[in-house]
Amino acid sequence: MFWTFIVLGIVMWLLQGLLNIYQLKKFNKELKNLRQSGRVAIGKARGRFKAGCLLLLCIDDDCKIITGKKLQGVTSFARFKNFNELNGYYLPEITDKDCQNFDKQTSSAILSAVEEYKQYTKQQKEASTCIENASQ
Repeated sequence: MFWTFIVLGIVMWLLQGLLNIYQLKKFNKELKNLRQSGRVAIGKARGRFKAGCLLLLCIDDDCKIITGKKLQGVTSFARFKNFNELNGYYLPEITDKDCQNFDKQTSSAILSAVEEYKQYTKQQKEASTCIENASQ
């Protein structure tokens, strides 16, 4: 009886690993497809007891959102769905007020994408400043 639980635990652990690999492949495929259209901002909101949310927002050279994809669910079988509610918005200017019509997890993912983008652009500016100073 004891060994049955151990074997069952190992099988469940291996199954979880395989499903995680499956979900990661789906994520990479969607990210690759969106990157063909422009830069992509990624936002995430973890959910321990709720469905987590992963958001991919494709932006043009002017930082306007072209299209988006949203993955929200509890299981590894959740699929990316189109998320076009923010199309045309200027990504760095999105605030809490713009997220009021979304559920808490989606709002958190949107604001996470905005913050990640702002940090990324700040790092890029600092890096270019360092390169310019080094070349002088």
